[in-house]
Amino acid sequence: MIGTRLPGSDLPLADHDVIAAYLAASGDDNPLHRDRHVARSAGFEDILVPGMLLMAQMAECLAAWPHCRSIKRLQCRFVEPVRAGTPLRCDGRIVATDPTGLTLVRLTAGQDRRILVLGEAAITLA
Repeated sequence: MIGTRLPGSDLPLADHDVIAAYLAASGDDNPLHRDRHVARSAGFEDILVPGMLLMAQMAECLAAWPHCRSIKRLQCRFVEPVRAGTPLRCDGRIVATDPTGLTLVRLTAGQDRRILVLGEAAITLA
């Protein structure tokens, strides 16, 4: 089981409309996620995708894997900012099992072999 790769999948595209809906639901008021002028003045070409939105999308990918019964824990590290409209692919691999019976999965989300988000999840298997 260790080393098993999850089927890769494309994350839903986080365009301006998706980000706006997320911001309205979450109450996130970070101007880097809302205002192109602020994002540009900070050195970005466009607004940035909120990290928690990316993390939720990665969780959905993992939950869709038929062998995943439940996600007990998920943590992510955001390696690089992700601009609105950036297509991302999520991949995963089982890296360990722990003494409590949880399976540890390393997740990545990126573009063209460039990793933008690193994640690790503890799951129970179906």
